[in-house]
Amino acid sequence: MSRRAFTAGLAISMFAFGAIGAQSAPRIADPDANAQLTSIVSATRDAGLPIEPILSKVQYAIVVAHAPGPRIVAAARAIASRLEIARDALAPQPNALDITAGADALGVPGVEPKELRTVRAASPKQSVAVPLGVLAQLVSNGVTPSKATASVIDLIKRGASPDQMVALGNNVNSDVASGEGATKALDVRMRGLNAVLAPGGGSAAAAAAPGLSSSGPKKP
Repeated sequence: MSRRAFTAGLAISMFAFGAIGAQSAPRIADPDANAQLTSIVSATRDAGLPIEPILSKVQYAIVVAHAPGPRIVAAARAIASRLEIARDALAPQPNALDITAGADALGVPGVEPKELRTVRAASPKQSVAVPLGVLAQLVSNGVTPSKATASVIDLIKRGASPDQMVALGNNVNSDVASGEGATKALDVRMRGLNAVLAPGGGSAAAAAAPGLSSSGPKKP
């Protein structure tokens, strides 16, 4: 099971390259694969979906993984499909960050559109990019999708700040990396938040929470 650190407010597993700003599919040696990539990116853009996740994946596949053309095309197509599914699950008006975070979450084995819909229902008027990123991070660390979703929903309803959510996910990540079981780590960290989150919402400063202290990667 892979583990991820949640930084910069989103658990979006992308590799940043300057070429992303060009907003076009990077070129590879396979002409047929290039044509297919161009078509996928164009169709995604025309559908009003963010194309950066596709471009990032393609760049990673070319520069780091040195993957063959057909595999790159398959990965790009899979991301395009997840972006569309995420948009529909997060209706009616998800922003680009929500869609990207939703697609990233759907890329974690076990996370389904129902989890995205549940998170959206708990926060119908606010961005859900951070909650979805934390959900993806928890599941990637071994927490079951149902428990991860319930925990994220609890945080939303009790008014946890994005910083508190990020700290929770990162600390669970660190605990699991140190050999702790994912479910136990999450339970311990959630108990730490009980001291600073009111039952019906609202919170004190994240820095005062014993369960949010200092281990693991931190949000810049």
